[in-house]
Amino acid sequence: MNRRAFLKGATTLAATGGLIGGGKALSQAWAKAQEPKNIRNYHEEMRYRPHGLTGVSVSALGFGMLRLPMLADGKTVDEALSIRMVRHAIDNGLNYVDTGYVYLGGQSELVTGKALAGGYRDRVYVTSKSPWWIMERPEDFERFFDESRKRLQTDVIDFYHIHMIMHRAWKEKVLPFRLMEKIETLKAQGKIRFSGFSFHDNVTLFKRVVDANPDWNFCLIQQNYLDTEHEAGLLSLKYAAGRGMGVSVMEPLRNGFLVTPPREVQAVFDAAPRKRSPVEWAFDYLWNMPEVSVVLSGMGSMRNVEDNLSYAKRSGPGMLDAEDVAVIGSAARRYRSYEGVIPCTGCYNCIPCPRNVAIGYLFNMVFNQYKADGDMARAHRLIQYSMSPIQRGDKPQACDGCGQCLPKCPQGINIPEELKRVQRELKL
Repeated sequence: MNRRAFLKGATTLAATGGLIGGGKALSQAWAKAQEPKNIRNYHEEMRYRPHGLTGVSVSALGFGMLRLPMLADGKTVDEALSIRMVRHAIDNGLNYVDTGYVYLGGQSELVTGKALAGGYRDRVYVTSKSPWWIMERPEDFERFFDESRKRLQTDVIDFYHIHMIMHRAWKEKVLPFRLMEKIETLKAQGKIRFSGFSFHDNVTLFKRVVDANPDWNFCLIQQNYLDTEHEAGLLSLKYAAGRGMGVSVMEPLRNGFLVTPPREVQAVFDAAPRKRSPVEWAFDYLWNMPEVSVVLSGMGSMRNVEDNLSYAKRSGPGMLDAEDVAVIGSAARRYRSYEGVIPCTGCYNCIPCPRNVAIGYLFNMVFNQYKADGDMARAHRLIQYSMSPIQRGDKPQACDGCGQCLPKCPQGINIPEELKRVQRELKL
């Protein structure tokens, strides 16, 4: 999509009320986001989008600093390459760099700070996140924040999150430690510009979190063309955007699962009238929605950066026509039709589990992906590195068969039995 078509699409959406909740203020924010004078690090070929009602224009593509290239030991970030990648992206108009206190054992923030030295910090919006699960006292919130600022070599963090809000976080830390009040205090002190949260739970809790703090500026949710109902899902995306919040999106490629589709899914894309790579189909699904502010991508190579920049430069609201949407729908249905998949949408109505089993994550994100691609090593990595008893929940063997989840499941899944099957087939 060229710039003229992008602007025409944004103008049309605004004129028809097709923007975030149809609100006049939000339509005006979209129009303002296209004016070069309002854009930090403006580049003619990049596309920019409003981050809700923050008044900030952000690049369609954001740099996720979690999956950086590593050295041969597999544990140490390749700083030199990472810095070149980040700066190359910024030189091509990217202005949103996303990191977190715990990412890569703290290496991510350190490398981000180094990459943004030498004048690059003033060209971007930088984010970070406060991890509730390692807080022992309320005062840890301020301590983590100050450590993040030091690592990032900045006095002000533009977008600051309460990291990974879910049922345990909300009950055990966010409310009793008064983390919402603390993050708003940072904003009042000028130490952060915007307050928000990242989220991994169901729609009911998401709405509760949004409504609990009228001063939220943004949220970060998982969304892709397979996860329309998983966790926050499309309903939460539209709910937050309708409140004027910016919506950042993580996992556009579902932890890399959508990069190399199974043969049957690739055949759907190959038959499409307009040709796109699987990655481009996944990004375009998100950029098509005006409610999405920025799509974060964890880029591990310069090739990733160059490809994703090229996709972002063609992006825009309303960029998909009816045929394109039908192609994505067909691909999603094919993914879900593999023999042996569990009909779990990841709605998370089954949690909290008395034994804290990560039911929806294990079914939808681990096991069903395995049934589609047969990659057991990936499934084991997702369990080992992407979940823990504290964050997402425990492994399937923790289930004691109590059955409290059974009446909660809208799909009527026999959850205890399926957890046994997950354990058996994945050899856990």
